[in-house]
Amino acid sequence: MSDTLSQLEELAQRRLETNEPGPEQELLGALSQITDTAQLRGLAERFYADPEVSVPTFERILQLCPGDVTARVQFGFVYFLMGEDEAAVRQLEEARTLDPEHLQVLTLEAALSGDPAEKIRLYRRILQKDPRNEVALGKLRELDVSQ
Repeated sequence: MSDTLSQLEELAQRRLETNEPGPEQELLGALSQITDTAQLRGLAERFYADPEVSVPTFERILQLCPGDVTARVQFGFVYFLMGEDEAAVRQLEEARTLDPEHLQVLTLEAALSGDPAEKIRLYRRILQKDPRNEVALGKLRELDVSQ
């Protein structure tokens, strides 16, 4: 498993170093051959902030496991960080149909909300489920709201 992950990481690194089509096609070809979602998750985590790698990796994970709420939310966050809110909302909607009360679904929903009152409501809902949730606690502090 680690050899395959190392090879994927090497291809991903080459993809990031150039805009040439060759490394991109090599990475896409390698991803299409992987069926082990643990390896794909490892690659997605390692290159989370690099959409040239994380987007096709999450696409492959979701091709293999379309009902994976966590991967869908993480993919939504990648789009959110890219400023692609419409794509992030599409992932949120898919995740919400799978598990609307999942903590990460609620977190992405709060992140995408433009309404401060809705953000507060969602972060409080998260804290009802997980009173120590650091993201919700931190965001409520940022919004200057007592929990």
